[in-house]
This record gives sequence, structure tokens and C-alpha cells, in this order.
Amino acid sequence: MLEAASTVLDDAAPRRAALLINDEAGGTRPVDADRIVRLCRRAGIEIVDVRRPSSPDGMARAAAGLAEQVPGLLVAGGDGAINAALPGCLNRPVALGMLPAGTVNVWAREIGLPQRLERAVESLAHGAVQAVDVGQAVWPEAGAHAYFLLMAGIGFDGEVTRLVDRNLKKRLGRGAYAQAAVAAYFRHEPYAATVEVDGVARRLRLTQLVVANCRRYGGDLPLAASAEPADGWLDLWTLGPAPRLVHAARFFRIVLAGADQGDRLLPARARQLRIVPEHEVAIQLDGDPMPPYPGPIELSIVPATLRAWLPSRG
Repeated sequence: MLEAASTVLDDAAPRRAALLINDEAGGTRPVDADRIVRLCRRAGIEIVDVRRPSSPDGMARAAAGLAEQVPGLLVAGGDGAINAALPGCLNRPVALGMLPAGTVNVWAREIGLPQRLERAVESLAHGAVQAVDVGQAVWPEAGAHAYFLLMAGIGFDGEVTRLVDRNLKKRLGRGAYAQAAVAAYFRHEPYAATVEVDGVARRLRLTQLVVANCRRYGGDLPLAASAEPADGWLDLWTLGPAPRLVHAARFFRIVLAGADQGDRLLPARARQLRIVPEHEVAIQLDGDPMPPYPGPIELSIVPATLRAWLPSRG
């Protein structure tokens, strides 16, 4: 669970908040806004506005519009919904919190937030607010940029997220990712790239590069075991080329053991990276695929830029 590694002192949990609901979140039943409002009121949190944005852009606009109006913003959804709300909350006074309703809910697991709605609300009501870091991704040739709270994945897992069927995800949850991983296993090829880490360039071939702001990956796997979202660093995990059967065995070991040090093809930590692949490479941010932008990818840490609403440490 996230500890107070930042020099920014914790603030008390907000007593007033707005609620943003992602109706596309994992699960077959829609999120019950009335139930959330009742649970929050019982826990001492007044919900003053409820909105259901119909797209990630709508979620970002709603978050930005509410960020100066309420001290707290609760997002009922998964990691994608939190990521969509992220830009509107950066460097703003609002505290961003999650009510886990997605397929995997990595951020909830990272901060120790209970998965059951009743316990999550109660834990947030007795929680605190802390400034945490956010990762930034820039595609300079495309004039595009985005943010990530958890991680950026460049290579195999980017391909997996592109292949996930959204309708299947609604029905099967994590099973949709397993199916996409099998499809990516047979089609993905390692990529050659020049990777510059804090000014030092290396030429190498990669199957996977994970740039982590948090420890957990894909659920409860502490892939970047030393990562801390309030330390001013990005942690790097690399996987080089190998025969497909070797990689398959490696992934099974990771799932069973719950940890892996990676191939250590790059330094363990960085503040800035610039990746220049020989050809277009798939990338995911916080579990969602990014468009196939051309050219280099620049990743950096933006320290203490988000006020994160954290659960009680008990």
C-alpha cells in the first residue's frame, strides 16, 4: 500500500464530493448511483453532483469542470476511468478517488482500497489525501500527449490491449485479456529501438518495456516491486527477445511466483526516457491502448502533481 514517501503532508479526506460514473466499466450490471450516494452519506461524505460521461473525453471534461468546484471527486469505474479523469485534476485542488467497478482495478489494489463498494466508501471516508506523481507520455511528431498513473507498456502488452474485444470484456472480464494475450503471443515480434534513459542512449531489441509509476501490474502482480508513486521516479522492467515457448514459460512463472526482476536491459529507474523504435510499436497506458502515433515516444515523471484520495491505512 502507498505510504507517505512524499514530503507533502496528508490532508483529511474530503467531506463533499462529486461522483463520475463510467457506464462502460467491467461487469454486466450498471453502477447504481443512488446506492453510492446513500453509502457516502452514511459514511459522512456528501455527494453534491452525479454525472455519467459517455466517453473518455467526456470524463476528462467533466473532471476539469468540477475540479475547482468540489474538494473531492470520486470516479466509479476501473483504471481506464481514473486515467480519463486524470488530466482534469492535475495541479488542481481537487482530490481524486476511485470506487472500484472495473475489470482489474489495479489502482485500488495498489493503494489498499477494498474491492467491495461498502468497504471502499467507508475506507475512503476515513482516509487521507496525498500528493503523488504522474507519468507523462508525449509523441512529439504527432503533437500528442497523455498521462498515466500506473504504468506505460511498450511492446507485447500494448499489442494485447489493442486486441481486447470490448464486448467480450463486458461479458468475461479478465478472460477477454487472456484471449487477447493468446492472440498477441502468436503475432507479436520483438522491436529494435534506441532507448535514451536520462540522457544516456542504448540500442537494443525488446519484447516488452514497462515504465512503472506503481508496483502492481495486471492486478496483484508486483512487477515493479520497488516502484512508489510518490518518489519522483519511474521504474523500468524489460523483457528481451526469446523463443515463444521460453516467453510462455516465463509468463507462467511470473503469474505463479508473483514477481520477476526482468532482463535488466536498462537502468532500474529513470526520470525521463525517449524511445525511438525502428517501426511503429504498440503502447498502452494504464491498461488502455493508445493510437498508433508515429515517431519517438517520450516518457517522464511529473512529481507531486495529483492529489490522490487514499483509503484508511487500517
